[in-house]
Amino acid sequence: MARSCGPVVTLVFMKRTAVAVVLALSASAAAAPVSKSVSPLSGKTVYFERNGGQFGLHFVAPEALPIAPPAVDTHILFMNKCTGGCTVTSGTTDNRTDKSDIGHGNLTQFSQSAAVWSQVMSCMQSTFSRFNVTVTDVDPGTTPHMEVLVAGLGSQIGEPQGVLGVADFPCQSIGNCQTFMSNAMVFDFANDPYYTNNPLEICSTAAQEIAHTWSLDHVVDASDPMTYNSYNGMRQYKDAQKCGSDCQGGQSPFGSTCTGSGGQATHVCAGNNQATQNEVSLITQLFGGSAPDTTPPTVAITAPNNNASVMPGFTITATVTDDQAVASAEAKLDGTSLGVKTATPYSWTAPATLSQGAHTIVVIGTDLKGNTAMATESVTYGSGCMHDSDCTGANEVCNAGICVAGPGAQGGLGSPCTGNSDCASGSCGDDGAGNKYCVSSCNPLASMCPSGFSCLDTGGGAGVCWPGADSGGGTGGCNTGGNHGAPLFLLGLGAMFLIRRRRT
Repeated sequence: MARSCGPVVTLVFMKRTAVAVVLALSASAAAAPVSKSVSPLSGKTVYFERNGGQFGLHFVAPEALPIAPPAVDTHILFMNKCTGGCTVTSGTTDNRTDKSDIGHGNLTQFSQSAAVWSQVMSCMQSTFSRFNVTVTDVDPGTTPHMEVLVAGLGSQIGEPQGVLGVADFPCQSIGNCQTFMSNAMVFDFANDPYYTNNPLEICSTAAQEIAHTWSLDHVVDASDPMTYNSYNGMRQYKDAQKCGSDCQGGQSPFGSTCTGSGGQATHVCAGNNQATQNEVSLITQLFGGSAPDTTPPTVAITAPNNNASVMPGFTITATVTDDQAVASAEAKLDGTSLGVKTATPYSWTAPATLSQGAHTIVVIGTDLKGNTAMATESVTYGSGCMHDSDCTGANEVCNAGICVAGPGAQGGLGSPCTGNSDCASGSCGDDGAGNKYCVSSCNPLASMCPSGFSCLDTGGGAGVCWPGADSGGGTGGCNTGGNHGAPLFLLGLGAMFLIRRRRT
């Protein structure tokens, strides 16, 4: 991309009390010729203190600008977690060739869990569900697209320590801006400790940084992703937003006079030289609104298994997916709600006062357009028993006075497993030595495990029924002998742990 001789401004923000973001101003096109003068601050950075951190203005001598603003050539927004690392080289910003005018270096790959990444993606897809924008984490390659590098640390591309994000801002001066940059590539330094287990803040930074390339400025509304003000929840773009939250010494980073104080101080919006900016209208004008959504979500209950024997306090887990974005998931047990979840993981705990007999689980998924779908399963809290012989169901054993699926049943107690969803009890135990079996909870001091099982202490007064010789004499009675007769390799319980009521 050709550039003019006017100054390019890079705004560097480091804030630990809110969403700390870096805003960079790159050269951009204006239909009219621009000034050929070069700022005396060209190549220099001026820093400002704010909330215990700092931000700065870095003036860079630009190259020539295109005469006309570029047309919107894509509806794809690529969230790049830099699997295996990303190498960024210097040059005119172009995501197709991994070049950036902001910095260069090697970004380490996204370092948090797959569950956190899933929540980041769900948040971004929800944020853009109103627009004709496809948010994906599949690399489009050389196909025109917009890109957010969600990985690494700012220092890895030459930014000061503690910078949490950076983006090009296509304004030559206040109100003299483009609203789109071809092949834009912005940064969301998600490996900074600030973002640990904080997917909504990672999402908010990504939404702010890419929107800077559409000339959107900072705002004071804390529920908007374009803000620096703190907020607990998912942010959404809005219209009629007052610009601010980035004032320092009574001025905006662009030198506009601020009115008010603190995070509520306002200034003229840099993108349009107006008191407010209309974010939804601008994004809709660029990309169009989303097509009518008539496709319901896909819902699956992953634990417990259908027709499983369960115990009070068992865990329900589910997956809910949608072609656009999931709004919520709700679990019901016998028609009574166990709660509504608005983000993964979708997991609920059944009551500890579960009555004996058959029960019905329903999980309802809802997308942002109100389309719903559900999955249904039946489970049983078994009948009372004193001995295995009291249980009338196929392959049932007596566990803590209740008939449950035993070793002969699929996912029954003592069956080999790799994760909780393999077990009728919803609990897969691991002794740390490569042995994994479906287990149920027990009291090590008063074990009521079935014949052929021992109650192994897992710490904190808890235990699990583990396959092994017991003191019940093999008569079908319940074991009350604690760890007596447990396999020798399990007696060193330091390695024993319980994968219980959570997905692996």
